Amino acid sequence: MRSESTQPFAVLFVDDEEKAQKYFRMAYANHFPVLTASNVPEALDVLAEHGERIAILVTDQRMPGQQGVDLLKRAREDWPGIVRILTTAYSDLDNAIAAVNRGEILRYVTKPWDIQALRADLRHAMDFFLLRRERDLLMAEKLSVLRNMAHSDRLRGLLTIAGGLMRLRHAPHAVAAWLRDSLSDESAAQPATGDLELWGLEVKETFDLMAVHRSLRDLDNSVEPGFPDRADLTEPLHGVGLALECGGGEIAMRRNLIEPLFGSLARLAGQPASARLEQDPDTNGNMELTISVEGRESGISPFAGGPAVEGDPAVGLLGSYLIAWHHGGGLRTTTAEEQVRFVLTLPRDPDAVVLPEPDEGWLAGQFAMLEDWQ
Repeated sequence: MRSESTQPFAVLFVDDEEKAQKYFRMAYANHFPVLTASNVPEALDVLAEHGERIAILVTDQRMPGQQGVDLLKRAREDWPGIVRILTTAYSDLDNAIAAVNRGEILRYVTKPWDIQALRADLRHAMDFFLLRRERDLLMAEKLSVLRNMAHSDRLRGLLTIAGGLMRLRHAPHAVAAWLRDSLSDESAAQPATGDLELWGLEVKETFDLMAVHRSLRDLDNSVEPGFPDRADLTEPLHGVGLALECGGGEIAMRRNLIEPLFGSLARLAGQPASARLEQDPDTNGNMELTISVEGRESGISPFAGGPAVEGDPAVGLLGSYLIAWHHGGGLRTTTAEEQVRFVLTLPRDPDAVVLPEPDEGWLAGQFAMLEDWQ
């Protein structure tokens, strides 16, 4: 296998005859980079190593072991962008025609080759590859813009809703932390625009936003002053299927808020999930609860979790931030590769934690941060 050109995209020629490989390089290496292979396994190795820079695959039909159509079928599945051409003798035309009909090849070329005609076919195939690649890049760019627009619109909507909450303590601090974490992960909160037409995406976004609005409104309305309940965190965690390695003593809380908070984190985390409790050495006696998760795709939508459902308490991601800050603590979300990690801090005495009131323009500042991100 070798290449004799410095041009960006190559032609892979597969034939078990060394003489055919030599003639192919002599005829076309001055026009395209040429890679060669002698059989299907060798060709697959070349594709695995150089597939991103291969534009055209030309393969003979009759080779020892697997035939050319076997290679073309595999290439269609694993490297669909590569233009595929089959060279065959007249006696194998049925296989070539069948491959065309199945969409496995762009065309077939009969042996012996017409050097000039095959050169024209290769140029046509290269033009086709480049045009299709340019189209795909433009579509990817367009979808990226649509994702960012949808992401920005949903965050603006949630900011507006959260800015009107009246009973939850420290809501501006919670919203600022939630927005910071949402914007720090570029894959987070990105709707799958490829699965929906733009109109359908907008409708879905509207209904999702309405559902979160109802959820946050119900959450805000459920808040009463004070933190009269005392319990070890082991108990509410166990209620949503999260086992705690060791207890951490009782803390003051609103149980009707803490249970939905843990329910949301458990739902967002997926399975398997585990929780670990650590004592924060500061003077307030804060405790840090870490929920570690394996095997989840990174990126968590602000809409994730949705409204609470009977038997499965959950308030969604933004609601989780609001509850954590209402209790005088905090929440941080990080995602990397296939792991998501929540770090929740809760003080033993929420009433002892009083955060400064935000400036009058705090919400405008959050919108400005969102504009800078976009």
